[in-house]
Amino acid sequence: MSRSRDAQATQKLFEVLEKACRYYERQLAHPARGRDARAYLQSRGVTEATRGAFRIGYAPEGPDQLIQAAKRSAISLELLEQAGLCLQGRGGPIDRFRQRLLFPIIDVRGRVIAFGGRSLANQDPKYLNSPQTPVYSKGRQLFGLPQAKEAIVAEKTAVIVEGYFDVIWPWQAGIQGVVSPSGTALTPEQAKLLNRYATRVILAFDADAAGAAATWRGIEVLLETGLDVQVARLPAGVDPDEYVRGQGAEAFRAL
Repeated sequence: MSRSRDAQATQKLFEVLEKACRYYERQLAHPARGRDARAYLQSRGVTEATRGAFRIGYAPEGPDQLIQAAKRSAISLELLEQAGLCLQGRGGPIDRFRQRLLFPIIDVRGRVIAFGGRSLANQDPKYLNSPQTPVYSKGRQLFGLPQAKEAIVAEKTAVIVEGYFDVIWPWQAGIQGVVSPSGTALTPEQAKLLNRYATRVILAFDADAAGAAATWRGIEVLLETGLDVQVARLPAGVDPDEYVRGQGAEAFRAL
């Protein structure tokens, strides 16, 4: 395939991912279909403004709701599969994300490249991410970077947390230079990405055994990139989302 045809194919993927993001946003806003998802966000204290800033959406119940919507817009099944939005089930193609709250992964150029989905129906896994695609490699992206970039550049400091809500709640509370590696151990590529904007990184992972292990790995990766690394010590059993909600933004800044 020629370089121009490669570029055209990639652009089509960006377009279908953007359309999917808008579809999921509409489902969340729908008075009936999005009611439970909006109630869940409200229970987590997420405001409508924050919902819009992160373009949070909802994948409705049903095996192929997105597929049917795409068909009505003349978007091919092949393109949906390439974008990681559907897969082959036992009875045919099904939506990858069903009955999940969706967090779009957006690159630094503002393009939707993938999604992370939080189950609202006790599905396993609790969090489901897009697979690797021609436009998305999990280890090369950071959730929340487009929203955090301005604050990171201004303060020359980035805070790294584990989860989507650990990014969203501090951001909503005014601590906006916060990003997450989206369910993967911090990679050298992610560290290099941060090195474009920050000179200092603060790790604020959960205060449990997994968080401690991730912290040590993160320190090693970040130091190799030449960044100044510090660690925020959270109380045992508390994540940044819970800490900011319970103690407030200034207490989190103090950490």
